[in-house]
Amino acid sequence: MDSEAVTEFNGYTPDELSELYESNPEHFRELAAAVIEEACIGKTWQQTIRLRQTQWQIDGQLRKAKTPLQRMQIMEYIFYNRVFGDDGELAKLLGSCQDLLGAVCGTPARKPALHVLEK
Repeated sequence: MDSEAVTEFNGYTPDELSELYESNPEHFRELAAAVIEEACIGKTWQQTIRLRQTQWQIDGQLRKAKTPLQRMQIMEYIFYNRVFGDDGELAKLLGSCQDLLGAVCGTPARKPALHVLEK
């Protein structure tokens, strides 16, 4: 881990990063790799492993892209799937809130269901 590279990367504005990418892409990649490595360090060893596995999966999916637009679409899909997917963070939060309300109100937590009404 190169903490100087992380500090240098954080010192750039988005426009400056864009210019750096165009003028010296190799240096830009080195700085970006250092920042990603720093971001994958968790509070515990297990969390660090999980963060690195997640980054490895993301990198694998992004390698499939042939254009920057495809990379952006893949990143957007990953984000929305992890937040709004069936096992996403929003579903986990909703389940936790339902469990809490069930414990406080004394009613068992129900799973949301779709009911069909007939005339």
